[in-house]
Amino acid sequence: MDPLDAEILERIAGFDPPPPDLDERVLFALALGSLEAEVAHLAEQSMAGSGARSTGERTRTITFDADSRSVMITVVERPDNLVRIDGWLAPGAALRVDLRQPEPAPVRTATADATGRFVIDEVPHGLAQLLVHGDPRVVTPSLVL
Repeated sequence: MDPLDAEILERIAGFDPPPPDLDERVLFALALGSLEAEVAHLAEQSMAGSGARSTGERTRTITFDADSRSVMITVVERPDNLVRIDGWLAPGAALRVDLRQPEPAPVRTATADATGRFVIDEVPHGLAQLLVHGDPRVVTPSLVL
């Protein structure tokens, strides 16, 4: 990179700076680079409980679709600033589900029951990704909890 390149990048950054967590997001995405998994895509997202008549509990429902499996999760805001993830796999199967967050956060693991239901509780807000261990494995895009 020469001085002209540096000047051009500096000018661009002044008009459209990168998000402050760009480095973290890129490293998080690269961590799955060697994993052979089917990548699901966001199919639907909805919010509930955020209006004037809400009960105070905010929830967000997100559905991811892949060729082999769908993953639907409901993210429930807890009063202690953590979230609970209620999830369902379709077709239902007793499979391991990992919730990945950027390091140093540990991977959280749940096992879905035979109907595909799983729960991961006491999750901090932030960038996350689900990995379903089936045949094939299915990974969701990154989402912000």
